[in-house]
Amino acid sequence: MKNVYVVFLASNYKTSAFIRKFTRYKFSHVAISETPTLDKMYSFARKYQNTPFVGGFVIELPSRYFISEKKVPVKVCAIPLEDSEYDKVMARIASFKQTPDQYKYNYFSALAYWFKKPFKKKDAFICIEFVLYALGIDKFMTIKELEKRLCDNVVFEGTMDEIVDEKAKNEKSGDYFEKKSVWFTVKNFSKDIATLITAPVEK
Repeated sequence: MKNVYVVFLASNYKTSAFIRKFTRYKFSHVAISETPTLDKMYSFARKYQNTPFVGGFVIELPSRYFISEKKVPVKVCAIPLEDSEYDKVMARIASFKQTPDQYKYNYFSALAYWFKKPFKKKDAFICIEFVLYALGIDKFMTIKELEKRLCDNVVFEGTMDEIVDEKAKNEKSGDYFEKKSVWFTVKNFSKDIATLITAPVEK
């Protein structure tokens, strides 16, 4: 048996605060980690710190959640899997890691999420859709519904600073913290929307 870890989070970004206010729910994001210390997390989210509308598949480091001194609530749930099932989950994640640019953030599904109805497009996901897909769960659930389903699997609940070490808090590898221009955001967001419009709808 091996574990994968589902991570529920509430970041300090304004978009996250808006989502929580709208849903009246403490978590606005969900990801998968291979370790309980959250060394790396896999999900769909913004690609750069200052571009909320440039999103896609991301490998999240804990440092992205330490942009201010405000503590970030987090809940970690361990999912025990047989070796064969664990390998399937890792293989699904590996396919995203190998060709990350193939996958788009599903802005249409993000809007439909408020009505608890996914709007599936080929190679496009929001965070909850990605986590469900990686785990092999066909039924759509909201983040709140998934948290409730995993209520018996909780191995940690607290704040991000309590679970990651000092090195992880400050590790800024990759290009997440690169400042991107407004033009960069507009160009890439427009391109992604155009791709989503033409992408086939999946059932």
